[in-house]
Amino acid sequence: IPGDGVITGQGLINGRPVFVFSQDFTVFGGSLSSMHARKICKIMDKAVSVGAPIIGLNDSGGARIQEEVDSLAGYADIFLRNVMSSGVVPQISLIMGPCA
Repeated sequence: IPGDGVITGQGLINGRPVFVFSQDFTVFGGSLSSMHARKICKIMDKAVSVGAPIIGLNDSGGARIQEEVDSLAGYADIFLRNVMSSGVVPQISLIMGPCA
């Protein structure tokens, strides 16, 4: 899924798979849109499917208000995955910028 203020990917650390997402504060202040949330959810789902850690670099001003409840629903989708992944795969978060 192209763009929308979040970069996602996968790679290896010491030969072990990891999945990562990084919010880009330079795009609408890193605000969460429905597409932004879908990208994060997709990478989280991939991590859980292979039992790999999720690394999140959070740098966001919050929800993208222009999208109203759609962006807020994105938070619910992400938080559900956080809860469902708890105790299943490691979740590492770096909280940066104004959201810190």
